[in-house]
Amino acid sequence: MERFDEGLRCQDVHSGLRNLDPNSGSLTQLADTQLIGMAASLAALVRGQDVISDAQALRALAAEQLDVNQFAFDQVIALLDEVEFVAGVQRAGGKITKFTENVPYYDDLYTMLGEAWRDRSPTEVEQQMIVLVHHLADAPVPIDGLADRLGLDTSVVPNLLEVGERAELVKKVSLLDGDVIYSPFFGFENPELISDLVREHGSEQLALAFAALRNEQGMPVTEAQPVLQDAIARGLLLAPAVELRSGLSQPFATLPYVLDPQLLRARKPVLEKALAMLACLRCGQYYGEYNSLTKEAMVAIIDKLLDPGRGFLVPHQAHRRQYRLMHAAGLLAFDADLRPGGSWVTPRFIDTPDNREALTIARDLITHGEPLAGRVGEDQARAALVVNGRFTAPMQTLSRLRGKAAIPDQKWQSVIDKAFGKGQLR
Repeated sequence: MERFDEGLRCQDVHSGLRNLDPNSGSLTQLADTQLIGMAASLAALVRGQDVISDAQALRALAAEQLDVNQFAFDQVIALLDEVEFVAGVQRAGGKITKFTENVPYYDDLYTMLGEAWRDRSPTEVEQQMIVLVHHLADAPVPIDGLADRLGLDTSVVPNLLEVGERAELVKKVSLLDGDVIYSPFFGFENPELISDLVREHGSEQLALAFAALRNEQGMPVTEAQPVLQDAIARGLLLAPAVELRSGLSQPFATLPYVLDPQLLRARKPVLEKALAMLACLRCGQYYGEYNSLTKEAMVAIIDKLLDPGRGFLVPHQAHRRQYRLMHAAGLLAFDADLRPGGSWVTPRFIDTPDNREALTIARDLITHGEPLAGRVGEDQARAALVVNGRFTAPMQTLSRLRGKAAIPDQKWQSVIDKAFGKGQLR
């Protein structure tokens, strides 16, 4: 495998291990891989921000949103310092307080972290887990003869599959000819392929559900849509989720087939930010004050954020709570209160190339490339962004939907059969 692929899959493995109990003993055998994955996630979050002036706030955000354990934070920063992604690390009282970032573009980011992973002499189990996830992200594979097909050690395969299935890194479907496994990253990285296979080889029920989704990216998936819930639980649909005021986690399904393929693989952190923005707007549309929000209005809100001269997020006492989702996604910073002695925060769009691209992607997903122009009032724009719950990444949404609305494996028979050999292994 290329070092780039190894760095990328370390981050993917970490995203799956986030579904496990952090105190699980099974994680010890994947410790170096998880560390590299956490480093990749944190590097992607801070890329383009130049100076991180409050590292302890970043520690809290990384623990909550990226599952970078607060006790691993210093080790992650040390690793990023070692590969020169950060510099000038300052400490006070033994705590990291400030540093500058120098995170490279994603091609170099994953290549250098892949090299760092190799330098740490990963265990045989770690190496084979990376190989397994990488190949299963390319195409489904029959369990029979798995070790021979992928060059794995037969003796460790049961352990790999057991950990992989618990972490949702490996999904299994029982077909007429035997069990087949794949990774959710196969669906995440090939949405157009999955959509085409469902349309051409799936049941009418599946085809209609996917067609509806193609027409509304970020569609909220409810209990009344068991087919889409099942597709999410099987890892065949990207679906970030937002925690509603009721405490329920609401998934928003996407099929981002119109995108640059690199956004689906090498630049997934940018896509995840875009999906956070899309979920925020859809949440405001369906569950907020303005449930009649139009495409034009949502596009106008994004345009307001991209235009630094608009400044429509006027400070008030509830901002820290209301814009928590966009802050957690790394799209907004909370600056100090503009009033002398004030205790509120001032939301500020973090104007980095990644964040600008993320908002542009979100806009494209809403419009499907249509040139929309519209107006939206300042109050309406603010209200649409008021989402105070947690943002859940697609891999974690998949885990939380486990066992819900299960559609028989046979419904997917033709789709999975046709997926063999359809991967695009690089």
